[in-house]
Amino acid sequence: MSDKLIDTTTNIRQDTDGLWRTTQQEIPDSYLSQLAEERNDNGMTKSGEMMKMASIPVVVVEEMAKQGLDVYKAPIKDIIKWLKNNEMGHFITSDKRI
Repeated sequence: MSDKLIDTTTNIRQDTDGLWRTTQQEIPDSYLSQLAEERNDNGMTKSGEMMKMASIPVVVVEEMAKQGLDVYKAPIKDIIKWLKNNEMGHFITSDKRI
């Protein structure tokens, strides 16, 4: 299995209750393992340098947007807090404080 994320899949279903849309994205264990390695290795990055703080799949970004958090405009502190509060800390790639 690849450690890369695959595009999202959107399914549309209609029944007597209405029209339903679901979005799915496969997140392989190897991808999560890779993020854990990055988090462990990130201690080697010097402070003040550009660093990757998180790697967030599209389906999670869409859920964040539904809850009012735009990852393209929000401060990184808010994004990290949201990930931790929603039990998605495994997408955080650094233990450094910001």
